[in-house]
Amino acid sequence: MKYIVIGLGNFGASLACRLTSMDNEVIGVDNNMQKVEELKNKITHTISMDATELSALSTLPLKDSDAVIVAIGESFGASVTIAALLQEMKPKRIIGRAFTQLHATVLKALGVSEVVNPEQDFAQHFAKRLTGEE
Repeated sequence: MKYIVIGLGNFGASLACRLTSMDNEVIGVDNNMQKVEELKNKITHTISMDATELSALSTLPLKDSDAVIVAIGESFGASVTIAALLQEMKPKRIIGRAFTQLHATVLKALGVSEVVNPEQDFAQHFAKRLTGEE
């Protein structure tokens, strides 16, 4: 499968590397060239760009990808801007990372296919593991 991961912080980088190791084609995108350089041998492709710019975002093979993951965890504005631009470009599936309930609400209102909160999701999973409920 083919994925585009926008935002290569802790979550995005881990996800992109894991998807690549599972024999998926992954394009990792970040505006920080240092992150892109650090991950260029761990992810299928890495690109440094400002994905909040329509002209840059439109260069990505969105229609050929099975999902675009907006994994940004530090900038509410960038995350929402990218999600809105993607919604207009109509890739097959948009997955957004939310870091607050308000962020999740906004992403859902924009029509994002799926919203995840990795910290909250893992905390629930880990609590079950700790208590033996898993």
